[in-house]
Amino acid sequence: MAPVRAVLLDLDGTLVDSLPDIAGAVNILLEEGGRETLSLDEVRAMVGHGIATLVKRALAARGGVPEPGALALRVSRMMEIYGANLTNGTRLLPGARELLSRLAASGVALALVTNKPEAMSRRILAHFGLETLVPVVVGGDTCKTRKPDPEMLRHAMTLLKAEPGETVMVGDSAADIDAAHAAGVRSIVLSGGCGHGRAEDLGADVLVTGLEEAGEAIAAWRGAETEHASLSPS
Repeated sequence: MAPVRAVLLDLDGTLVDSLPDIAGAVNILLEEGGRETLSLDEVRAMVGHGIATLVKRALAARGGVPEPGALALRVSRMMEIYGANLTNGTRLLPGARELLSRLAASGVALALVTNKPEAMSRRILAHFGLETLVPVVVGGDTCKTRKPDPEMLRHAMTLLKAEPGETVMVGDSAADIDAAHAAGVRSIVLSGGCGHGRAEDLGADVLVTGLEEAGEAIAAWRGAETEHASLSPS
């Protein structure tokens, strides 16, 4: 394997716990339409494929999805609500700042690759003072397609000047890991994140319970690769 030079990271459920703000916005949207609200766990299972899909899933769970024109208006309204309440309850996950700082200090190129819109993602990074550590942001509206399609990961690698063999994707959902497989990059999945399915069933190269373990896995890869290089004949 080539040395790890780049790490791509998901946002929701990987670097931040944004579920309180996402669920709050979803429930405001539902209440405005006279629909019953959803629990945090119900919303958690709907996150991971972008805001439009989230709105469609929420409406389907509470009375049905309207025709396309009305649905588009609901998605637009969701963007307004969530954009006005982006960081009220969102918190960094344990070890996030430390992981990014260590990787950046060791010369690893970093990119955020998230299905959340790019501008919103940049605002969240800036809110936590992480924008200089993660200068490259590929959001759900940056490319023509979103994860699990590999286009976003490939775009990030192009910006980072990294090849698939030297890149790792860190995420928490099937969309992250499926995109990593399709892009030909190594993958680390965090348990307890967003989306459907058990983390251990997603087929990632490494399963971890937190970002400290993710950092250890990346360090182990980098250490093994450095050792291999030093033992290779010149």
